[in-house]
Formats: sequence, structure tokens, C-alpha cells
Amino acid sequence: MTSIPARPRTNDLWARAAAKLSHEDRKNINFSCPDKLKILSDLHELTETSRQECINKRWRYKRKSGETVIFVDLFGKVIKWVDLFKQVGDIVVQYDPVHAALPWAGVRFLLQIAVNDFNKFSFVIESAELIAELICRCAIFEDVYLQPSSPVGDELQRALVNLYVAVMVYLSKVKGYFDQNLAKRALKSGLLAISDLETSFSAIAPAQEIVDRCSNIVGMRDHIEKHKELKELLGCINSPLKRLTEDFKRFKDGFETSKRAEILLWVSPEPYLQHHEQSKKEALSGTGQWLLEDPIFDRWKKESVPSILWLHGIPGSGKSKLVSIVIEDADKAFNAGQSPPPVFFYCSRNSAEPARSNPDAIVASIARQLSSLQPGLPLLPPMVAIYRKREAEGYASGSLRIDESRALIIQLVEHYPMTTIVIDALDECDPENRADLLETLEAVLRESSNLVKIFVSSRNDQDIVLHLQNYPNLELSSDRNNNDIALFVRAETKDLIRKRKLLHLSINKSELQEAIVEQVTKGANGMFRWASMQLLSLCAVKTDKAVRERLGQLPPKLEDFYLELYKRLTSSAADADREVTINAFSWLLCAQRTLAFSEFLAALLITLRRPVNRLTKEHILEICFNIVVFDSTLNIFRFAHLSVREFLEKRPEYSSKVTSTLAAEKCLLKIKRFTSNSGQASFGSALLYDFSKYSNFYWAMHCQLAADERTCGILKDFFVSFLSKESNPRSAVSI
Repeated sequence: MTSIPARPRTNDLWARAAAKLSHEDRKNINFSCPDKLKILSDLHELTETSRQECINKRWRYKRKSGETVIFVDLFGKVIKWVDLFKQVGDIVVQYDPVHAALPWAGVRFLLQIAVNDFNKFSFVIESAELIAELICRCAIFEDVYLQPSSPVGDELQRALVNLYVAVMVYLSKVKGYFDQNLAKRALKSGLLAISDLETSFSAIAPAQEIVDRCSNIVGMRDHIEKHKELKELLGCINSPLKRLTEDFKRFKDGFETSKRAEILLWVSPEPYLQHHEQSKKEALSGTGQWLLEDPIFDRWKKESVPSILWLHGIPGSGKSKLVSIVIEDADKAFNAGQSPPPVFFYCSRNSAEPARSNPDAIVASIARQLSSLQPGLPLLPPMVAIYRKREAEGYASGSLRIDESRALIIQLVEHYPMTTIVIDALDECDPENRADLLETLEAVLRESSNLVKIFVSSRNDQDIVLHLQNYPNLELSSDRNNNDIALFVRAETKDLIRKRKLLHLSINKSELQEAIVEQVTKGANGMFRWASMQLLSLCAVKTDKAVRERLGQLPPKLEDFYLELYKRLTSSAADADREVTINAFSWLLCAQRTLAFSEFLAALLITLRRPVNRLTKEHILEICFNIVVFDSTLNIFRFAHLSVREFLEKRPEYSSKVTSTLAAEKCLLKIKRFTSNSGQASFGSALLYDFSKYSNFYWAMHCQLAADERTCGILKDFFVSFLSKESNPRSAVSI
């Protein structure tokens, strides 16, 4: 590693701090410290020994605030700071102040006395870790500013000296307390003494804030950029602790790759990776950085405290996009060898994907992902054990219940130094049962001896608010994501212009483009969905005057826009287009499983009263005005946003009874044509044949959901006719 050329040292800031101590504080500090490297070596050995003991005994403690701290994580951080400080000495050859050994000796002493009584002196261990980080960080600060004197540089030096004084006063207080003889300590309440120490430690934080303010004034970033090695070191200091070990390489499960895949599908068949890929594609590059840099998020990510961080906000504000960014950030840390990969789930309220709103299925998916470090690698022992047990039972009890998945997760996280669980759209989980999911997450936090971080997003549904209000949270409001909205609107506007969908006939394109970006961003009020729909509506007007008029008449609420658009779509002069729109909405609302691309086209074809020569993906997307979108990752059509489904469900023409009646009629019609001799010739094709798989399986479900509609009208005739052919060997009833 290249060393930075030495500059003459004119002073030692730790020595200046020591000189400012009172006589009472100085007498508790041994100024004849041994070699600094010897102290660091002893501290490293002590910390590693204590860390291993914490792993074996699963030590943790609860703060007065109620938060639980994982000791093994704290000791891991101390080791990190010691190693980084050694690197500072390697890079900055002139950084070798004699008195820098004093605080490290203090940290060593703190750990020596605290490890003998973890319960009583747990706070002291936390303080030791924070001081170790401070020493390491400030060593870099000192090098950056040990240059010819300047007013701001001198101010920073004074701030550093005052910070060092606060540190040494605290260390002196701790040393003084533990040097009291047993008789004196017995007379003084231990609780009172620890409270005194906490008061002394609290003086460090404001001194640190002053140092941070001064470093910002001086322009620390500009100085750091000049020194590659220091920049890399500061990046290491600011990064989370490395929480990924080599232990996973020693696991063997005795299964072939294909058998592992079979076991994991038994636990959960949910395509969680595809759901993430789709959400990730919808996130605009460069957005969401405010979340990763937010102090609340940074604290949740770095602290040695198991916790839930709750992101909440209004519909359409980009929560799922931010969740995908959080997952990508955690996955980046895994690829860098810093931490295990995140496990995640995207909830969705959709009758075609019932598992995505079912707590049992959600928790089972989390258990599946934790069962191995990566897909294809050996399964961890708890997963192997439960599979062997079920295999011996012949799978008699079926899939895992939520309590079984919860117990499995708690066993699995013991194999990970840290576990990150991310759940999107908690509000789309079944309201009747989502308390089970929340209680499971809290049980994992409470009962796991290793570090668990949980990130969830949702709307502000009352039951979720009551459950999560005492956890750290971030409210997604327009003041937080306004810059992201502006980036999104500008990028989307530019893309629509490039595709000649917007302003392609304009004579004032540049001026109108800026007006669109300004007005749509201003009106969005933190809602990506509103901005997206308004831009699409502007594509429908052609002249510059019409664009300006439309900008002045943008519906203020998302639901108002949906109503305006719905009236336009359903009042189309073209009956065929209107019928495609209504039937597409109906099938997406009532389908009992996801319909693949070909199945969905077949469902529309069989539902249309007038035959069409050709119906393509592009036709559907154009006719439905992108309220319906195509998910290329899963090869399915879906609503562009939950708010579309919610809008349609409020309309009587899309009630469950009405849409299910339509589906039941067409399923029975398809079965009738399939079982007749002439059906395939007159109506069939490979496309419509695909739909028979759905109709054969779900006709009964749709008939049940149609309720009393099956006792009258066309559905009654189809139903009676269908049942009368029950003896037909090709009938769905006999299959």
C-alpha cells in the first residue's frame, strides 16, 4: 500500500487534550502507555475472544429504550475499527502520535471490565465501540488538516481537541469508578454509577457534531478526493460492518441440484425473483438515493440492533420502486462480500395470485430463501431436517403452516451473522390475516439471537399503523421524493417525445416540454402514478394550444383521472374496442390464477361477441390506454397499479358477481365446444385450446362466485346444459 508523504507534525492533538484535563481526571489515566501497536494487538485479541464467546452464548441485551443489541455485532465492529486504524498508520506514515495510544488503552480497559459482567456493563461495551470508531475516523481528519495554518483549519483542530477531551474525561470516569475498592463500591449504588457514566459519555456527541460541522466548512471531501488511499479508508469506515463468513462453505446436504430445487418448490413455488426483476425495471436510474442516504435508514442499516424500518405513504408514491432499490442495495453488499443476500417478498392483492396476499405463503417464501445462501447451494441443516421429517411422513401434512415456517426461519437465521428481510406492500396482504404476518416478523426479531433487519412498506392502513407506529419509520411525502418525481417526469416526457407520442406536431417543442415537466411535477404532490397518467393523457391531444389547455385542466386526484379516462374508453364509438376494454378489465379482476399471454388472448377472444381476425399484445395495450400493462418477466397482463383495481372494484358493473358470471359463462362455453365433435374445427385453435386448461379447472369456482346469477339467464342455460352432459367422458366433470 502506497504511503502518503510525511508532513512535519507541529503538535499532537491527543497530547493537547490530555493537557486540558483536570487533576482529578488526569490521575486516573496512565500516561506511561506501552507501545501503541502492542495495545492494538492486545485489544484485537481480547475482542476476538469476546466475540467468539458471544457467538457461543448468544449474548444480547436490552437498552433502556427497549431496543435489543446483539453483542457479537458490537465486537465485530471494534475489530473493524482496530484493523482500519492500523491501515491509517500504514498509509499516513507521519501519524504516530504518542498519546494516540491513550484512547486505545482506554477502549481496551472498557472491554476488559465489561466482559466480566455483560448484563451490568453492557452500555460500556457500546461506548467502547463508538469511541473506537471515533478514534479511527478522527485519525483521517487529522491527516487531512495537518497543513499550514488557516482560520478554518485552526477551528477544526480546536474542535478535535475538545472532542478528545470529552473522550478522555469519560475514560477517566470509568477508570475511576472501577478503581474504587470493593467497600466503597458496595456503598454506592451500581445503577447510580452507571448513570453517572452515561451522563459523562453523553458529552461526546455534541463535541462530535461540532467537529462534523467544522469539517464540512473546511471542505473535507475536496481534500479526501486528492488521496486515493484515504478516500478508500473513509469509504470503509462509512460502510456497514462485514457480516458474511466462510462458514457456509462447510455445509453439505447430500442432495443433487435437481432435488434441492424440488425441495425449495415444495416449501414455496412463488417466483419472487421475477417479481423483483419487474419492480426493478420500473425504478428510474438515479432515483431513491435520498432513502439510502437518510439518517434513519443509515442507522437502521448499521446499528447492532434488530429492528423493523417501516416505509409508508399514499398510493402511487413509488414505495415499491424504493423497496426494489433497498433490495438492490443489500444485494450489492452481498456481491461485495459484506453481508448475506437479502430475502424479500412483493405482496399483491390480486385474485389471480392469491399466495401473494396470504401470510402463510409469504412466510414460507422467506423460509425458502433463507434455506441456502444462494439458489443451487447446499441447504442449511434446519431445512434438511424438516424435509426429512416430512418425507418420512409421506408429506401427509402438506405445505408448511405459518407457525412451522416461523420456527424454521428462527432456526435458519442462526446460521447468518445478519439477516435482511424486505416485504413490499404489506397493506395488500389479506387484512383478515395480516396480523399473523406482523406477529411472525416480531417473533423473528424477538427470538433470534443473531442480527435481523426487517424493512417493510405499506399504505397507512389503521391496523398497520397501530402495529408499527413505535418502530423507526419513514413517511414518503412530496418533500422527500419531489426530486425523484422531477427526474421521472423529465425522463418520461423526453421518452414520449422520442417515440413521437407527445408533441410530435408541435412548433414550440422545447418550450412546451419545459412547461409539461414543470406543471406535471408541481401537480404530482409526491405521486408517480398521477404524473405517469397525466403524461399519457397529454399524448391524446395534438396541437400546442390543446396541450396548454390540458395542462390547465389536469384532474387533481388520481381517482378523478381514472373516472375521466374510463368514460372516454367506455364511450368509444368503436364497439369492438369498447368490448375489448371491458372484457380485459373483467378478466383481470376475476381470474383465479395468472393467465399466460396466450391464455389471456384466448379468454378475450372467446368473450367477444363479434369475432376478430387478429388480436395482439399491442392492440390490448393501446386500446386499454396502458391502464393494463404487460409484465414481460412473467409473460402476463396485469393492471398498472393497485389503484386501478380499486377504482374498478367500486363500480357496480365490475362487482365480483358480474365479472364471475361472465367468466363462468365463457368457461362453460369453452368446455362445451371442446367436448363437442365440431367444436375444435369451428372455433378451435392452439390459442383457444390453451384456455381449456383454465376453464376445465376454474369453471366451478366462477359459478360459485356468480352466486344467484347462475340460476337465471344465459349462465343458467349453460350450467344446466353442462351438468346434463356429465356422463360425457370428455366432460370436465368426469375428468
